Amino acid sequence: MISKSEILSSLVQLGDSFNEANEALNVAIHKTYYENNWLTAESYWQAINHWKSILNIENLEVFSAAYAFPSAPKKIGLIMAGNIPMVGFHDLLCTLLSGHIAMVKPSSNDKYVMLFIVDFLINNGLVDRIHIVERLDSIDAVIATGSNNSFRYFQYYFKHIPNLLRKNRKSIAVLDGSESDEDLENLAHDVFKHYGLGCRNVSFIYLPKTMDITRILDHFMSYKELANHNKYANNYTYHRALLLMNGEQHLDTGFVLPKERLDIHAPLACINYSFYNSLEEVDDFVEKNTDKIQCIVGNYSHPGIVPFGKSQNPDIQDFADNMDTLTFLESVR
Repeated sequence: MISKSEILSSLVQLGDSFNEANEALNVAIHKTYYENNWLTAESYWQAINHWKSILNIENLEVFSAAYAFPSAPKKIGLIMAGNIPMVGFHDLLCTLLSGHIAMVKPSSNDKYVMLFIVDFLINNGLVDRIHIVERLDSIDAVIATGSNNSFRYFQYYFKHIPNLLRKNRKSIAVLDGSESDEDLENLAHDVFKHYGLGCRNVSFIYLPKTMDITRILDHFMSYKELANHNKYANNYTYHRALLLMNGEQHLDTGFVLPKERLDIHAPLACINYSFYNSLEEVDDFVEKNTDKIQCIVGNYSHPGIVPFGKSQNPDIQDFADNMDTLTFLESVR
């Protein structure tokens, strides 16, 4: 039976393989972009380099130390999303560190790099711990990420086994007016990195009445080149036409459409914002929308607040939807 130290060693070797000289990895990235133009090489290397910085023995040992390693591993189905690069990797990492067997169903939108990762780990000691599958028929538990509609399907289809299911969430920023220019430049990264497609991308900004929204938008202009991306530009043009036809008040930067609206979810190429009079208003809004918020960026007293510019660089212990994946996997016996 494979030991935890062997699994840790394979994962560290994977991190070492994440370099631009790796021809197989570059091929996987280029094939991904060919089929899905949202996942550019630049966007992919941002994600890969982030994981490379995490996959060292110290991080992995500390992360997994408090969780029991099972004597009889179970088969864990992993249904991965594909909206941003490597979004399903954390679930694979947790499954391997928990001592279970990963039955991986990659997203059709982002499969080639995951196939590279799985092949690498199989060829470096984990041949019995990872399998790529088309159907999840013979599994003991499942972790699935998808849209709100997919969530309802997952609830029904996997009701007979332990499951950890995630649906659509977005992130918000709370400002207090004391932000520096650097803070606002970093906020732009939280909004626009990976084209705003991730659940950790900020899609709603809450700011005090005394703060001018145009100061924030000035810093957003560092991402004006998004208008040159065909798919992003199509979303911008479509939602601009809708706003104009409906006579809805909005701002227009030429690549993103800010609208004053107290709503976490904004369409792609749009961002919502609203003004608050007191922190009590913010507290009430956050409490009412807890199950819709992935993370909160900015200057606000809240557990797990994320610094400006860090929403797309989560720590290894930042679990999606605030559901501890390792605790769930530990419960599967």
